[in-house]
Amino acid sequence: MKLLYSALWFIIFSISIAAQALPPAGDAAAATQFNLSPGARQVAQLIGVGDLIEQLQSLPERERGPGAGMSMEAMMLRQQITEAVLTASLEADGVIAEIDGESERLADVRNLLEARRDRALQINSLANLMTGGASGILGTALQFKDSTATAGNWVSIAGGSLATLFSLIGIHQQQGGKYALRETPNMLAPFFERAAEYHTTYPEIVWRYLESPVPGELDQGTRRERLHKEWVKFGRIDEKESAKSQDKIAFLTSRSSEGRRLTIDLLSDRAAMLASVKVWLELMKRDLSKLMLALRTH
Repeated sequence: MKLLYSALWFIIFSISIAAQALPPAGDAAAATQFNLSPGARQVAQLIGVGDLIEQLQSLPERERGPGAGMSMEAMMLRQQITEAVLTASLEADGVIAEIDGESERLADVRNLLEARRDRALQINSLANLMTGGASGILGTALQFKDSTATAGNWVSIAGGSLATLFSLIGIHQQQGGKYALRETPNMLAPFFERAAEYHTTYPEIVWRYLESPVPGELDQGTRRERLHKEWVKFGRIDEKESAKSQDKIAFLTSRSSEGRRLTIDLLSDRAAMLASVKVWLELMKRDLSKLMLALRTH
């Protein structure tokens, strides 16, 4: 009997020691990573909070919150992470605001040139119609008599010549003229190592994001390289470097102080390129929001 009791106590004591050796449930949960998307994990490293997140994860679940049991250490870690995310998000917002400002200015100038072009084409078409119609009627009328037939032929020839001239003028007017930008940032300049103006700056974190590849898509290059390939694909810039391509880039990245006069086509290309940059910045903000969401739910 004593041997039986001794064996029973030994089993209970062994179970107790084993239970104390096991980590609490919270520690086991802390060993698992936050449910971060690849993009959120990347921006966490870019903004320098990767180590902070690991420290937060190492805390027992009951201490790291969120909740009433959150420890002071967890609160401080969460505050540092939140401040870093908020700073990066505001910096991305600042760049987006500059891009929007330049895009709106480009749209205003493009609308002005298009209105001028349309008005000029309407006047040209009306003049062409009147000249062609009048010369045709007068030339035909003069040809009814032999004495004025020669004059009628000359009138018809003159009318046809004027119609051709107006058509050539109309082809030139299709371009819509040129206009120099004033007090406008050139947010494409850093992508081509050109001089910047009017708050044309990309914060370090934002630029590092653009210079990084998309997680899982390393073979496609960095985001900046992908932008360059997209611009070449849609004919915004030329793939081969030449005097002509460099001249176009100079217009696409021109500063207000240079006074370069842009055509409607150049304004459209510049606006489209800015829009593609803005898309990547909005994706950066999406990844930052996913990082914050994971922080709130763990």
